[in-house]
Amino acid sequence: MNYLPTYKLPVILGLLFFSLTITAESVSVVNDKNQKNEKKYQCINNPPNIVSAQYSLTNPNLVKDAIYLEADSGEISSKGTSSLNGNVVIQQNTTQFNANNAQINRQTNEVTARGNVVLSDSNFSMKSPQVNYNLNDKSGTINNAEYALGTEGAHGKSSKITLLDQNNLQLNDATFTSCPINDNSWHLAISDLKLNKETQIGTAKDVTFNIGEVPVFYFPWLKFPINNQRLSGFLSPSVRLQTNAGISIPYYFNLAPNYDATVRLTTLKNRGFQLDNEFRYLTEKHKGELSYTFIPNDKSYNDEKRDYFKVEHKTLINKTTKLKLNAEGVSDEEYFDDFSTSLETSTRPALQRRLEIVQSKNPWTFSAAIEDYQILDIDEDPYSKLPELKLKYAPKKGPKDFKFELNSELIYFDKKDDITGTRADVKLKLSQKWGKESWYFKPSISVAHTLYSLDNTIDESRINRTLPTISLDTGLFFDRDVTTKNETDSYTQTIEPRLFYTYTPYRNQSNIPIFDTARTNFSESNQLFLENRFTGKDRIADTNQLTFAVSSRIQDRNTGNEIFKATLGQVFNFNDRKVTLPGGTILTGKRSDLLLELSGRLNDRFRLASTINLRSDDKSISNYDLRLNYQDKKKRIANLSFRKLNTELEQISFSGALPINDKWSMVASIDQDTKNNRNLESLLGVEFQDCCWKSRLVVKRYLTSDNVTYENPVFIEFELKGLGNIGKSATRQIKEKIYGYDDF
Repeated sequence: MNYLPTYKLPVILGLLFFSLTITAESVSVVNDKNQKNEKKYQCINNPPNIVSAQYSLTNPNLVKDAIYLEADSGEISSKGTSSLNGNVVIQQNTTQFNANNAQINRQTNEVTARGNVVLSDSNFSMKSPQVNYNLNDKSGTINNAEYALGTEGAHGKSSKITLLDQNNLQLNDATFTSCPINDNSWHLAISDLKLNKETQIGTAKDVTFNIGEVPVFYFPWLKFPINNQRLSGFLSPSVRLQTNAGISIPYYFNLAPNYDATVRLTTLKNRGFQLDNEFRYLTEKHKGELSYTFIPNDKSYNDEKRDYFKVEHKTLINKTTKLKLNAEGVSDEEYFDDFSTSLETSTRPALQRRLEIVQSKNPWTFSAAIEDYQILDIDEDPYSKLPELKLKYAPKKGPKDFKFELNSELIYFDKKDDITGTRADVKLKLSQKWGKESWYFKPSISVAHTLYSLDNTIDESRINRTLPTISLDTGLFFDRDVTTKNETDSYTQTIEPRLFYTYTPYRNQSNIPIFDTARTNFSESNQLFLENRFTGKDRIADTNQLTFAVSSRIQDRNTGNEIFKATLGQVFNFNDRKVTLPGGTILTGKRSDLLLELSGRLNDRFRLASTINLRSDDKSISNYDLRLNYQDKKKRIANLSFRKLNTELEQISFSGALPINDKWSMVASIDQDTKNNRNLESLLGVEFQDCCWKSRLVVKRYLTSDNVTYENPVFIEFELKGLGNIGKSATRQIKEKIYGYDDF
């Protein structure tokens, strides 16, 4: 009875989205049958009254620079002026006139066209009562014109257009918009506008931004791309509506095709101002991103400077050698509490800094790294690795060849006020696989030798450990063909039983410190076949066990894709497991949890993935992870998941996206902690889009790191198509929370 309130809201949301999805599907089928002539809303790149007057090139294979003339009637002069009347077509290369009447001077190649004139080229078109144009230098004058330019639907009107040359236009008393011809949602009113068809850049003076017929902003000078290419300049400001309310003004530097930078100045309520810097680069051998954010004097933090940095870098030194650097850092432990926008970022326990160089040349792989952490909120500090050296020898062999592998490492572990020291580990492994398509048998043997040289300890400072491990892995493959009733689909079903035995003798390892070792979480099928139940090298588990598992797959015979997979497995132990971590107890159970794993697609829209652990003693469920995903071609999404991890975690999550019609869509997500009956994080948003502009509004609520208070940020995004957008945070929040979400 106590669980009903905790499950109620996510389940209701999930059922609502699934029911809306199914209902909308059935309604659309009815509409398709009864309203076949209903015209769906579609965006049109160029204005209809210009497009309708455009013609495809009359003669696309003209000799270069030749002039093609066509009309209902006229007089042709080889040296003087030719007159054309009725359905006139004049074409040179990709430039074409369509008009009622026209004259062309064959000496100067000057064209004067009158009556419904359309002048078009590969990336522009203009419509006017009269056009004067020179085919030689591509110059001319057009009065009272309508124009369309570029591939993004940019168009407008102008009292006078001057064609300066083949690529440059000057417009006086012009308008500019990317909305359809009958949509007056927004436009720019410009006294002087220059457009470059080659660079697709517009430069405007004396600019007024209008929503409808209402002026909203004035710009003395404005430079903008016509086709959404990158361009240096101020980006649209954004507004922060959470605890740190303020306005953010970004400036983008398009420094080169392969690197750029963004600087953002933000005012923060009760704190002062914040400066964000982001630099991205990409060369033949280098790739990376550098970010730095700082507040010079935080008024809510004793006027102290607060900052955050992040470095992601990769270098290809040569064909076999790579360098990687990943590092983060903050000025204080409360930084993410004050400036995060989600539960995940506000509860980050530590920040990693790692520099690594890797050289790989068959059969050798060598790596050297240093790794450190900035601790923010964690009970047990991780050790630094100063340095970490690894060497691996693994010759490439065929599936049935005898294999010899060597893995070695040398690491110095360092931590303040604790045991430190060097760990050297070498592991040799021999294996051989025999078999055919229907069976295989693979024995292997390995020996691991580990040497410790410890500091800051009252116990022994030098420790040696050598342990062998043997394993036998064998399996069978059975398959059969499955055909549907209509015999249009053909599948293969397999049954794959597998036995895996492994043995490692017991050795007391309680005198070895724990540097980087933890117990694996028995929650996935691949963990049924592990030789060691610990990660790291500080513990090698004593093992005498047999794993039995059986899998079944259904595969599409035509494509080879896996449609469905089910696995059932359990581990049988022949001895107690005595090797433990500090504070642990000896494991005495003879059988592990029974593990069931299901994954696959139920149909073209539904996907299922689940893992269930059933205790062998009382048949209760210890762990489960159930995920159901729905996604269709109409971008309707619904994700529902249930998770339990022993007594530590019980959680239910829902997320979904539902297009209501061609313009409106809604999104939602909720993460509920059912163990403690509390909400962890919720998101609700609405999206609007038409041919002219689109906008998103997202409201979020998440539990902060103190597990008591909540933050309620609001994210707003607004984009004028063909001109620019305000903010990107709303889209980022939606993509992080809704699996499968794509831009609406």
